This record gives sequence, C-alpha cells and structure tokens, in this order.
Amino acid sequence: MNFKYIISNRTDPYYNLALEECLFPYADKNTVILYLWQNDNTIVIGKNQNVYSECRVLEFLKQNGNIARRKSGGGAVYHDMGNLNFSIISAMIKDEKILYRNLILKVMKSLGMQAEFSGRNDLLINGRKFSGNAVYHKGDLQCQHGTVLIHSDIEKMAYYLTPEKSKLERHHVQSISSRVINLVELSPKLTVETVMQSFIRETKAQSLSVLINQMDIEKAAEFYNSEKWIYGGTI
Repeated sequence: MNFKYIISNRTDPYYNLALEECLFPYADKNTVILYLWQNDNTIVIGKNQNVYSECRVLEFLKQNGNIARRKSGGGAVYHDMGNLNFSIISAMIKDEKILYRNLILKVMKSLGMQAEFSGRNDLLINGRKFSGNAVYHKGDLQCQHGTVLIHSDIEKMAYYLTPEKSKLERHHVQSISSRVINLVELSPKLTVETVMQSFIRETKAQSLSVLINQMDIEKAAEFYNSEKWIYGGTI
C-alpha cells in the first residue's frame, strides 16, 4: 500500500472540503491519499446536525467565523490554526495500516506520546481527547478524516460550541474544556509543522504530483459554501 500526500495551502473550509472530495479519483486499492489541511476560525458540523443546536451561530459569524457542514457524521468541531486536520482517502479494504486510529497512535508514539483509542472515534491522552474522527464513503472509496489539537484556542472552542448536556454527561465531564487537551500541554515545543512531518514520515508518503482541476475544486467549494447545504443539509 503506497501513501501519497498533499498539503493544502489554503485555510478556507469550503475550499478545503472541496479539495478533499476532489482527491477521491486518485485513490485505489494500491494508493492511499493522505491529505493535511487547516481551517482558520471555523466550526464544522456533521451532515445530520442542526447548526443552531451545535453552536452560537450569530455570535460566531459576527466574529468573522466560518460555519461549514461536512459529508460525514459525528459532532461539531472547532478549527483554528492550532489544529491540524487529516484525511485518509482509500479503497474500502481491510488493512490495519490505513485505519485512522492506528495511524494516529503511531504518529503520537513517534512524538514521544502514549495515546489510546476510546469509544467510537475518540483518541485520548491522559484521559482527555486530542483527536476526533468521522468517515464517509463515495462509491467503493472511503474518507477517514479528523482533527489533532496541537495549540488550539480551547477557551474559544468551549464558548462557541454548544453540545447537548447529555453528550457531556456520557463522557462524565462538565464542559468541553475539561474533556479536551492540546498536545503542547505535554510537549511545549511541538508545532503543527512537526506533526505534519510525522504523518508523512510514519506513512512513508510521497508527494502527490498531479494537477487537480481547479474548476472542479471551485465548483465543489460553491456547494460547500451554499446556505442550502450549511443550514439545511440538503444536496
């Protein structure tokens, strides 16, 4: 199994979600696409979520925040430049090397940290979440994507995200801030770039040297940036 990586040079969530989708044609039974990207000042909700139940919509928009909806399920997440997003696009085959949890655990170990997998999709260090993940499919391909909190603004995250109280109670915590952790708390010199390079190193990925049709990306970005999709969840 060969990994090919690509790093987005944009921090626009609509462009980045569009680029993710446009990478599907480059994955097959022998090739896995590792896509690394960042969104600035963004809340991304799951495909089935109600925007107004998950975050302080109007306040966030007034602070020049972006609200986006992805095509995978799962909960709302806050992205800033202290968070790294990863996507693993591959054929739906049984291969332990391409499972997101195995890859993240391997990356964390290379950085000198002992992480553990918990529940349906959470990765923890010292009992606190630093990575969440979700999956969606397109034909016979899948995209496992998620977050890695490195030096994100957890106070801002906790304020703007408004999950149901029952979600926090299931995790036996009183607030988002008490549940999550930035990796810099354990390794103060850690940077987003360091984590990116660890992803590439641990997968032995080579650069994806193809020219992706920019018109296809822009067309997909228009969809992701449409009010119909963001607030209604309809295609």
